[in-house]
Amino acid sequence: MLDKLKAHFGDTFIIGNDYNTYDENYYWFITPDNITIGFPIDRIHEKELDILNIFLTPLPKQNEYFPRSKEEEYWSSILFKDTETSLDQHTEESFRFVYFHLKDELQEREAFTGAIKSLFPAKTILLWENESSGVIIDLDPKITDTIENLFESIVDNIISDFFIEIVMYIGISNVSITDAKSRYQWEKSSFHTVKQLYKKKVYKGEEELPFLLIGKASSNTLMQIKEQTLKPVLEDHDLIQSIKVYLDCNMNVSLAAKKLFLHRNTLQYRVDKFIEKTGIDIRHFRSAVTVYLSLLIEKNIH
Repeated sequence: MLDKLKAHFGDTFIIGNDYNTYDENYYWFITPDNITIGFPIDRIHEKELDILNIFLTPLPKQNEYFPRSKEEEYWSSILFKDTETSLDQHTEESFRFVYFHLKDELQEREAFTGAIKSLFPAKTILLWENESSGVIIDLDPKITDTIENLFESIVDNIISDFFIEIVMYIGISNVSITDAKSRYQWEKSSFHTVKQLYKKKVYKGEEELPFLLIGKASSNTLMQIKEQTLKPVLEDHDLIQSIKVYLDCNMNVSLAAKKLFLHRNTLQYRVDKFIEKTGIDIRHFRSAVTVYLSLLIEKNIH
């Protein structure tokens, strides 16, 4: 689709990101491949616009998602607009961005917004980026982090109450106001990358960083890493699974054995077997990191 559009329109259109689809100088559309593209209003003729509306899905005007309060306006100006904003609020505080994406059309946006805010234990600001995506500013992550599995619970509640699929990406909670826009853009891009690699309901930023490395590397590089580290044991599925759990348990043999329903000595034998066959001593941190990345590649890249 993009190739055909480029053949006709040349460089007239641009690929949209959540933070530039607020530019009112463009007509915004979504392609059948779910890619957002924009055409400058002053360079598109009326007949061309009619044709685009037939083959592409128009993105609603962003004024449908305009901020409703002064706080929302403040955060919108920081995250979405190119104009300079006085950073006089939250200067000494840290916060976190929580990103969400809906896989189906939402009919009750106001009720959804209220439900999200009520499920957080601390004050939040919710900004809609478009009809299916938004960002929540968690203003007090220290309180939020006291509740175990909070985000999994929020997702389950939303699915149950609104009968809609939702995925979340939980940013790292050390954002300062001066870094807010760059962090927002980087984490939003990270969210897009990891949800293309594998599917889950809640992505946690600090846990997903290895997947970004995988997502940016060439397929040849990934294959070489996997082959050079795991080739001697790739056919031994029980061994591979045991090592995955061992590394997930921070190389704690007792805990991993318990999760695998194995005797501790049995798991220790498998760890020793892995070391012998591959020549990589996963009892040491740096070697364990290498194998962990290789296992992620083996699981997610085919």
